[in-house]
Amino acid sequence: MESVGQLRRPLEVVKEGAPYTVIASLPKNSTSLATQAVEGGADAVMLNIEGDESSSPNHFGSYDLHDVYINDVISTVSVPCGLFIGGARLLTEEYWERIMSSAFSFVEMYAHQMPTFVLSDRRVKKISAISTGYILEQVRQLSEMEGIEAVDVATVPHQARGGPFSVLDYATLGVISNLSAKPVLLRTQKKVTTSDIQRVVKLGVKGLVVDPCILSGTDEAYKDEIASLGPRRPASEGQ
Repeated sequence: MESVGQLRRPLEVVKEGAPYTVIASLPKNSTSLATQAVEGGADAVMLNIEGDESSSPNHFGSYDLHDVYINDVISTVSVPCGLFIGGARLLTEEYWERIMSSAFSFVEMYAHQMPTFVLSDRRVKKISAISTGYILEQVRQLSEMEGIEAVDVATVPHQARGGPFSVLDYATLGVISNLSAKPVLLRTQKKVTTSDIQRVVKLGVKGLVVDPCILSGTDEAYKDEIASLGPRRPASEGQ
């Protein structure tokens, strides 16, 4: 049986030979959906706990309610698995140690909800999400912190999620990409086209975190929807 250390598969935010990385934030902590995401081309999958309205409204459960599902996913798929921790519950050191009994490879939290003891924990990589209300100097400073692997731009207000990707969204990404010292990821809280993805990659965005809010909501369509957001080969661009 693999040890926890062996199961913590390293996350490559910037993947050699790939134009960008795809991280699938699962609509449910489900082995079936995780498998579909990998078959659809996801480079990593992200499970979710402690969701609140501002982060991931589909996931309100605690780690203690989801640990079996989380561990099943980690032991089933071959790609790195991450854990998004929302703000529904205060993250104490004791609770963190309980969570760390699962062998996920990286953790993502909004910066204003991430305790400093998580930042300094060398057992897992950290992705910091940023939301509306952060000022640019805060984002710059955050991106320069030791322990932060990447910055996930998740700045779309709850009421605007699921709409079309706009020029303002594009401009915001450009500003953050220019000032960030670490790789920038785009959380797809709005519907993005192939053309949109090509544009943001040219800005320097290194990956997508596929948010469930832009998907159809059906388990059957999940694999194809993840595949539709993955890198396209040049020969198929016009097809």
